[in-house]
Amino acid sequence: MRPATTRPPVTGTEVWFNQADQWHPAGLGDETSQELYDILSPDEFPQYVTFADDTPIPDAYIEQIRDRGLAAAVDVEWRVGDVLLIGNILVAHGRRPFEGTRRVLVAMSHG
Repeated sequence: MRPATTRPPVTGTEVWFNQADQWHPAGLGDETSQELYDILSPDEFPQYVTFADDTPIPDAYIEQIRDRGLAAAVDVEWRVGDVLLIGNILVAHGRRPFEGTRRVLVAMSHG
């Protein structure tokens, strides 16, 4: 069980910080989600989330979370030599499809 929000130490502002939309079948898209429901019961899904009282989260709630994240997304136009530093609690990171050659190095720190 995890909280839906957290407060980063620098700002103290309450922010959304979980991956319910990524662990719920509705986050997989209509076709994949329906296929899972057709062949498995939710307790057999490879990934699944519920409310804290173990009741199901409606698909529409997950779609709302996903859509708000997509609406707030900012794409970064990478150029050779670019370095991007983000505060992962304040800025949810994502990945868009990419074709081509690139090298991505990641370092993480808590503090």
